[in-house]
Amino acid sequence: MIKYHSKVHQLASKFKDFEVVRIPRTENAKADVLSKLAASGYTTLGSICMEFLQKSSIKNEAVEVMQVERKPCWMDEIIEYLRSGKLPEAKKEARKVVQRAARFSLDGESIYKRSYTLPYLKCLRPGNAAYALQETHEGICGEHLGGKALAIKVLLRGLY
Repeated sequence: MIKYHSKVHQLASKFKDFEVVRIPRTENAKADVLSKLAASGYTTLGSICMEFLQKSSIKNEAVEVMQVERKPCWMDEIIEYLRSGKLPEAKKEARKVVQRAARFSLDGESIYKRSYTLPYLKCLRPGNAAYALQETHEGICGEHLGGKALAIKVLLRGLY
């Protein structure tokens, strides 16, 4: 959308007057139906003329992609133990992993913590946990909660 936005600004500079008017969806039913038809992939639509563009109206430039690395966290040893039975070399660490793993179960790539009174809680990596806390605090769940209330709300959403 950013590329289209910049293309609009580039073309708008060539006009003497330029105005963008918002039309409510209720008054724009024909365009809404046409956009849905174009997205559906039908090639013949009766009396509706359709034009298929062979190339994009904007230049395809290289897009920067941020490489995501998975940083090690406390769940990795438990996942490895539950998946393959592999334990750390140190006996003390191995015993800790076995004891902790008894409270967790593995489902594909996701790990869940067993709970006495709640359903299984999905374990989140640190980056995802920060996002879940932020959304619970100020996002779509939308309550400005204190620390304990925020933690309880996240647990009740089924996250750990």
